[in-house]
This record gives sequence, structure tokens and C-alpha cells, in this order.
Amino acid sequence: MKKKILFVTALFAGSLAFAQGTTTSMKNKKGLEVLPQAGDWAIQMNAAPMLTYLGSAFSNAGAVSPGASSTFSNSVFVGKKFISATEAYRVKVGVNFQRNSVEATAYNANRTEYVSTTNTNTTSIVLGLGKEWRRGHNRLQGVYGAEALLQIGSFTPTVNMDYNMDLKMAVDSGFEAAGVARTNGVSKSGAFGFGVRGFVGVEYFVLPKLSIGAEYGWGIGYMTSSGEQEDLVYNGTDVLTFTSKGNKESGIVVNNDNGGTIFGGTASFNVTFHF
Repeated sequence: MKKKILFVTALFAGSLAFAQGTTTSMKNKKGLEVLPQAGDWAIQMNAAPMLTYLGSAFSNAGAVSPGASSTFSNSVFVGKKFISATEAYRVKVGVNFQRNSVEATAYNANRTEYVSTTNTNTTSIVLGLGKEWRRGHNRLQGVYGAEALLQIGSFTPTVNMDYNMDLKMAVDSGFEAAGVARTNGVSKSGAFGFGVRGFVGVEYFVLPKLSIGAEYGWGIGYMTSSGEQEDLVYNGTDVLTFTSKGNKESGIVVNNDNGGTIFGGTASFNVTFHF
């Protein structure tokens, strides 16, 4: 609830920034430029961990406060190149890989060890290119724009299996049964998605070239995914391999920043450094 109140407040402040005349340059008492200028580069990152830490620090019971969500989850890097004080190109790049393994061990009467390992994998590459415009008064700047997004990889975790014995040995040792399939899990998987997203937000420059802000977006895109599963059967003479295709999913995604896909993400709090 607190996060929603803060976010609505930030967007309201942004609407005030849009309503006023645009300030493109201002200096502090030391003569340092506060706002971004043509030729500047910027790095934008997730401010949620900082907010979580501060919330925990001021918690009466020392409990960890709920973390704010972010469009920059899943290690997506956001960079900007300003072509003027009010326009910038923005690039998103994310390479995400996760692998978890769980081992299960069984023994037969001879105390022979049979180990099956379940591997859960997630791979995702995210690329994005967009443009943003800004207007505002003094340190308060409203931001709006659009971006095109591309995602390659697995949208959901895939599971495959490893064993310390081949199937014939496992049957001979009594761990598996002849004629009964032993799965190797997902042997092949792929997913692809592309779309466009519009966004609006607000930034406040707390220090020269350093701003904190909030952003909300809406996106539409197309996603498709498919996979294959491999099973082995020992018939007493030969080991047979059977490949079956999994469900193929595809469709249009419309997201108002309340989901986990690249076409929306979630409403975000961020911090931006300009150079």
C-alpha cells in the first residue's frame, strides 16, 4: 500500500512537471550543471534495494519492509545517450542465466548408489531500443517515450534430468523397470518475443546529474515458446529413445506493468547517474 501511495505521488508530481515550462539548464551554487545536457550519457538502475534497506532501518520491529518492484529486474541494464537537453536514446540489455540442481539418491540391496539430478534452467536475453523526451521545471523533470523490445530464451524454467547410470545398468541394478520410460526431461526448448512499450515517469535531481524517479508503462507484444521432451525405454534388449513435442504456446501480450514480461515489467522506482 505504501509503495502504491509513493508511486501515485511521484506520478502526480510528474504531471505538475509536464504542466510547467521546460527548464533545460540550471546550475547549483558551485556552478555545476544539475540537469542532463546534449552529449551526456546516463546509467539507470533499480532503486528498490535502497528503498527496502531504508524501510528496514526505520522499522520499529526491525522487520524487512516490502521491496519496491522494478522494470530493471532480471539484470536488465539501461543506458541513455542524450542528443539534446530534452531528448535521449535509451538502450536495454540483459543476459540472464539461472541453473538449480537437486540430487536424489537411492540404494539397492547391494548398497549400489543411484543418483538422479533434476536441473532447472532459465535463460533469457533481453534487448531494447527506445527514445525518451522530457520537460519540466527546475529539478523536477517529467519523462515520456516509447521503446521496442526483444526477448530470446526461456520465458519459464525448463527441467532436464541427469543420472549416474545408463538405463540398462539402472534396470539391471533394480532401480528402473524394463519397459517403463525413464525421462531425460526437456531436451530442447526455445522462446521468442517482441513488442513495443510506452512509458511515462518523473525524475527529481537531488544532486547535479543524479536523479531519483518513478516510471510506469504499457506494452503490447507477441510471444511464442515450444519444447521437446526425451524419454528412454529399455525393452530387455535395446534402449529406445522417444521424443515428444511439448505444448507450443503463442499469443499477443498486453501488459499494463503488472506482470513479469519485458512488455510491461512493473511500475518502478529508479536512480539515474548522468556523465
